[in-house]
Amino acid sequence: MAKEDSFRHVDRDLIAEGFLSDEPYRMVEEMSAIGSRFAGTESERVAVEYLQKKMAEYGLENVRAEEYKYTGWIRGPASLQVTHPTAQSFEVLGLPGTIPGTVEAELLYIGLGTMAQWDAQKDKVKGKIILVDAKSPAWIRRGIHRREKYGRAISLGAVGLIWMRDQGGFLIETGGLLTPTEIPCVGISREHGMALVHMASKSPDKKVRVQITVEATIKEMPSWNVVGEIPGTTAKDRIICVGAHFDGHDIATGSMDDASGTAVTIEAARLLARHKGAFARTMQFVAFSAEESGLLGSRRFVRTHEAELDKYDFMLNLDGAGRGGERGVMLQAWPELLPVFSEISRNMKWPFVTDVVLGMHSDMYPFSYLGVPSGTLASVGEVRTGRDYGHTAADTLDKVSAHGLRMDSTFVARLVGRLAGWAGWPAKRKTTEEIVQIIKETGLYDVMKYSTKDVI
Repeated sequence: MAKEDSFRHVDRDLIAEGFLSDEPYRMVEEMSAIGSRFAGTESERVAVEYLQKKMAEYGLENVRAEEYKYTGWIRGPASLQVTHPTAQSFEVLGLPGTIPGTVEAELLYIGLGTMAQWDAQKDKVKGKIILVDAKSPAWIRRGIHRREKYGRAISLGAVGLIWMRDQGGFLIETGGLLTPTEIPCVGISREHGMALVHMASKSPDKKVRVQITVEATIKEMPSWNVVGEIPGTTAKDRIICVGAHFDGHDIATGSMDDASGTAVTIEAARLLARHKGAFARTMQFVAFSAEESGLLGSRRFVRTHEAELDKYDFMLNLDGAGRGGERGVMLQAWPELLPVFSEISRNMKWPFVTDVVLGMHSDMYPFSYLGVPSGTLASVGEVRTGRDYGHTAADTLDKVSAHGLRMDSTFVARLVGRLAGWAGWPAKRKTTEEIVQIIKETGLYDVMKYSTKDVI
């Protein structure tokens, strides 16, 4: 274990500096001013330069932007027209990655899109445009991601999908699909989606026909992951990786999702860089690109560094960090790390929950899939079934808490500093075959089957 007495003087500085710092909020302000940072936009390029500058300014070493190529998606206009029983139009947005085109068909409302609901209506889906709730109900043991619902619609022969927000306010919820896709997919507000359902109930034949049209450009593009490091000492070839995605969706500034997570990542790095030479392992901090487009940045990162992954002792994902509330660490598939995090919690005098919960829809997953011990910072004090303002045009700076940013940055710095000095590390890299078996045992194989296609 870490020598806690020798770490105490570092810890005191992390707390004092972290709790008084305005740096993470200033970063969220500046990133929000840059724009969405969505993959393929000019704001992404500006953000890459900005993040390199901040990492260097804060004392990180080996700062670099790692370029890669991918199949990108650029938004065009989208529309939804009711053609039966009466002509009417509704505002929609194409979901990132959706194939362009026009389809017209009868509308079928599938509800929440749970496994039982798909099964009950499986004979009705073929040839229809499906309307499905974005909500992932709390009573389902695992979440039901949009890509899984989209994949299930395709597998049953649907010709289009309409993604209906589960919360009111006339906000349209967006969210990435993996490119290339197979059928057009658009997002619609709760109010307008339920208007379509009501229209069908009042139609003489109980039917509504709609036409959806999506325009988009799909082409090869460059993107960049931004990396900086704090070199270790006695175990400098061992790596603790900390990361968050810096891109938001192109309809908002992405201040919460995920300028905040990126700011926490880099603020934790700043706090720790004040104590270079105090940590055995190398700490690597990564701002991943194109997460909202299907984890493209982290997928490419692990493939680029695949030959080095045996050196990675742990990867901590900070997607959603900085929002405050009760925090915990969800380990992906490494229960042997539970005693380590429990001991760290006691040492920090900051009780936090640690559990083993496998997730597949954020940047820790590509690491997990290739067997790197990994986890994610999670909110454990609430039951959350919707996105609130996330993935909507309302993900803006006014939703961000400076206090939440300070608390999470300080928490992460104290945690990661201890991980970097921990002796007798118990977690070993797993094979992909072992991870797939865990996915099957935890009932998540359908998620991979319907929503990932090319897993990495």
